[in-house]
Amino acid sequence: MYKKVSSLPIKSSASLLYNNFDVVKASENNNHLFAVVHKSIVWVFDPSQSKDEKGFNNSLCRKVICKGESMHDSAIVLQAKWCVLATRTLLVIASVKGVQMFEADGSIMLFWQALGTHRIHGHAQYARGVAAVGERYICIGVADGSILVFDIPNKGTTVKLHETLSEHRTSITDLHSHSSSDNMISGDEDGNIIVWRAGGHFTKLIEIMGFGFPCSSIRLWKTMVIGGYGSGHIRIFNAVTGKIIAEITAHAKWINAIDVAEDSGLLLSSSEDSFIRVWDLNKMVLIDQFLVENSQITGARFIDNSGDTFGLTAFDSNQVLIYSV
Repeated sequence: MYKKVSSLPIKSSASLLYNNFDVVKASENNNHLFAVVHKSIVWVFDPSQSKDEKGFNNSLCRKVICKGESMHDSAIVLQAKWCVLATRTLLVIASVKGVQMFEADGSIMLFWQALGTHRIHGHAQYARGVAAVGERYICIGVADGSILVFDIPNKGTTVKLHETLSEHRTSITDLHSHSSSDNMISGDEDGNIIVWRAGGHFTKLIEIMGFGFPCSSIRLWKTMVIGGYGSGHIRIFNAVTGKIIAEITAHAKWINAIDVAEDSGLLLSSSEDSFIRVWDLNKMVLIDQFLVENSQITGARFIDNSGDTFGLTAFDSNQVLIYSV
């Protein structure tokens, strides 16, 4: 069903991280932008402007460096993700030093938030898990299980910490919010998932208890909460009641990324076992699968809402592979 249609070069190889690939549609030209993390660098580029198989034009492949406390201090990046709000789109970088927010193309840093020490153990922390919620909030997960909620202005740099959510007991692994919903879901290293309702203050609606493995990637679609786990399982829950709807033994190794095509209900899953699988959430069936040989897949995302095209990255590979029907 899906076939490889192109192989896009990037300047550096992809780091071995959860969800190490993101896609956003650029508002000014309606093209897509891709983001891939390599150590302390995020490569941001427009795939439509690729010159050839040897590389990208330097002006179209931007190198966004995550700085530490000083200009000469870099920080290892754990996730880079675009947050699409009502009036603006920001590139958010979560690292071992804190959180940085940039203009969508990575050209200008707008905000930098360092992290304090662990609220229980007192050691240094890291940020992982990023989500845009509602029209004005960006949420960031932290190693001690807390979630920082930032209030984003319509323009300018006056980003404010709105509140801190402290229901999780272990490190946050991923956050997600549906574009048409004020609900957010958060996963942690114990495999627990919490459903939140945004508003004046975020409210915990339900908690779905874990199964002994980290929930490395999560998605919210309609009334479903979908989680990909370190055990290779995909579990689907009712977002209102928390009851399990389906459990799939999807992969032989750790699931590093899942994604949902909002219009069609197709679910994409990728794993360290080198397999990509596409599922239909409406019928709960597998519709396609293939092996990406000699590749430890680190990220996979649909490029369109219909699920006709997706891209993936692999550890120690300097290419983004594009597949289409």
